[in-house]
Amino acid sequence: MKKIFLDGQNVNVSLDANLATFAQHFSTSQGREHSEYLDPDRNPFQRDRDRIIHTASFRRLRGKMQVVSPQRGDHFRNRLTHTLEVAQIARDLARQLKLNEDLSEAIALGHDIGHPPFGHVGERALHACMQKYGREFDHNRQSLRVVTTFERRYPSFPGLNLSREVVDGLQKHERGFETQAGAKIFFPHLEMQLVDISDEIAYLAADLDDGMRAEYLDFDILRESEICTQALSDIVEVAPEHRASFIRRIIKNLLVELVTNTQKNLKKFKIVNLEDVQNCSHFIVAFSEEYYRQFVSLKRLLMAHYYTQPEVLRMSHYGAKLITEAFEFLEKNPEALPTDFLRDQDEKRRICDYIAGMTDGYLEEFVRTKL
Repeated sequence: MKKIFLDGQNVNVSLDANLATFAQHFSTSQGREHSEYLDPDRNPFQRDRDRIIHTASFRRLRGKMQVVSPQRGDHFRNRLTHTLEVAQIARDLARQLKLNEDLSEAIALGHDIGHPPFGHVGERALHACMQKYGREFDHNRQSLRVVTTFERRYPSFPGLNLSREVVDGLQKHERGFETQAGAKIFFPHLEMQLVDISDEIAYLAADLDDGMRAEYLDFDILRESEICTQALSDIVEVAPEHRASFIRRIIKNLLVELVTNTQKNLKKFKIVNLEDVQNCSHFIVAFSEEYYRQFVSLKRLLMAHYYTQPEVLRMSHYGAKLITEAFEFLEKNPEALPTDFLRDQDEKRRICDYIAGMTDGYLEEFVRTKL
C-alpha cells in the first residue's frame, strides 16, 4: 500500500536540488497549522498559490485602485494587475538567486489581498477611523487576517491553512519573528525580503508607465532622475511611442543592480544557510546604498510630478471621504453589517474589516444608497 504523507513532512528533498543552500527548502518547511495530506501533483507552496488566487478577496483586487482611478481608462493598473506584476518580478528574481520560486510567488500573490479600496489613501483613512479607539489598520496585517480568518473555504479549519512560510512572508515589512521552537530571528527567509523589494520595483515601474500614459510625466522630466537617464541612454530611440522600451529597460536595470548587490551581500554577511539568513539583522536582498539613494530620488520625482497632481489628489480625497462616511454610518447602524459577517469579532474591527474588503465601486454604491 502506498504511504500517504502529511503536508510538511520531509518528503520533498528532491525538490530542493536546484535551490541555493540559503533558500527556504521544501523539506524544511514548518508545515501548516492544521495537518493535511500531501498533494502528489503540487508542492505545498504551489497549493498555497492556488488557494490564494481562488479566493473572492483576490478577485476583488481588480476593483481596487492603484494610483489612477479606473474612471480615467481601463489601461491603468489596478491592485490586481499590480499584484500579478509583483509575482512575475519575484519569480524572476528568485530564479536568478536560486531561491524558492513557488514560495516567492505565493507570498507575492497574497501580499495585497487585504488592501482596502482607493489605494494607500484608503489605508490611511481606515487607520484614522480606528485610531479614534486606540486601534490601527495596516494592509499587510489585514492580508494575514484574510488568509487566516476571513476566507472560509474548507470545513475543517478557518482561513486557507497556508504553509507557515507563506504566512510569515505576508508580514513582509516586519523584522523580528519567533520560530515554532521559540527562538528569536530577524527574518524567516530571503523570499520574504525578495517579495518586499519586488513590490517596490513593480509599483515604481508601473507608476512611471501610468504617469506617462496619463501625461503627467514626460522624458524631459524623467531625465531629472539618474535611473531614468541611464535607462534612456540604453535604448536606441526615445519618443513617447517608445515608452514600453523605456519601462522594460528600467525594470531590467533595477533587477540587474538588485541581483548584483544581493550576491555581494551574501558574501559580505557570510550567508551559507537559512539559519544565517534568520540571524542576520541586515537586509540581504537589497540595492547598494548609492543605488538606493537614486531609487528614493526617483520615488520623490513621482511624488512631485504624479502622486500630487490635482486629479490624483481629488480622487484620493474622494476615496478617503467615502471610507470615513461608511465607517461613521456603520458605527451608528451596525445592523447594516451582513448578518453572517464575523460575529466573533468586536464591532469596530468588524466595521473596519467589512470596509477593507470592499471594491472602490461597491464602496461608492454603499455610501450612495445608505447615506
